[in-house]
Amino acid sequence: MATPTTGSPSTSKDPRRVAAGRRAWLKRGPLTPEGREKIRENNRRVRPWEYSTGPRTAAGRARSALNGKIRQKGRYSIRELQRLGKEIDGYVAAMRKSRGSM
Repeated sequence: MATPTTGSPSTSKDPRRVAAGRRAWLKRGPLTPEGREKIRENNRRVRPWEYSTGPRTAAGRARSALNGKIRQKGRYSIRELQRLGKEIDGYVAAMRKSRGSM
């Protein structure tokens, strides 16, 4: 969960939400085999995976692309650093070729 002021993820769980989750589990209890079968039948009937399309607008796609960057430590992700390294290697190779050495 992100804090409203910084947008960074919180480091600890909200104790009120944890307590509410425990109370709900105590009311509900564990799933029985009949309860699991009821969920399976409903999923076969409704087929929710057919409606999970993801973001449709350009703004939504851009926002979802940033989801992984929330917990990123540095400025660039590992993949971005690898891509930048390959680009630099390409530039170095092109410069060497243009100079006629190695």
